[in-house]
Amino acid sequence: MTSLITERLTLRPYQETDFEAFAKMHADPLLKANTHAKAMNRLQARDLFDGYVSAFKKDGFGMLNMRRTDSDQDVGECGLWYRDDAGGYTLRYTIRKEHWNLGYSIEAVRAVLADAFENKGLDRIQAIAMNHNVRSVKVLQRAGFIQTDNTFRDVQGFLRFDLTKSHWVTVSSQIAAD
Repeated sequence: MTSLITERLTLRPYQETDFEAFAKMHADPLLKANTHAKAMNRLQARDLFDGYVSAFKKDGFGMLNMRRTDSDQDVGECGLWYRDDAGGYTLRYTIRKEHWNLGYSIEAVRAVLADAFENKGLDRIQAIAMNHNVRSVKVLQRAGFIQTDNTFRDVQGFLRFDLTKSHWVTVSSQIAAD
């Protein structure tokens, strides 16, 4: 896979030329607060970036850079990340502040889920969100995720979600009918 294309977005594997914007996004304390993580310095961002690139090369899918199709403007990231501590693939997404409240999250999430279930053969995907991140929780619910726990790694405030392929098929067919 090279890219996922939606009505307004192109989601593609990260390229080296994306690193500066990636490092800036992951250094933003407000964005990181929504993930229960601290802002990253350049070295930490480099490690994560290289991990995303490496995982994509190994698995053929993973975290994707999200760009506006009309302007090639960097919007954020969305994709799947394998977590041993979660027992499988988890959905991740981060939207830059200037692109909040424009519907990009749900648009990207639905594209990633469709690809994962329809083309990559996954049967289950998880997601984790902080309970105070109401926008993210709503995106997960709209995408069909079901909350399964209110803690993760013994950290209170994390909400854990699960989505199976069979439930995704039902949810996506309902969306298509609307």
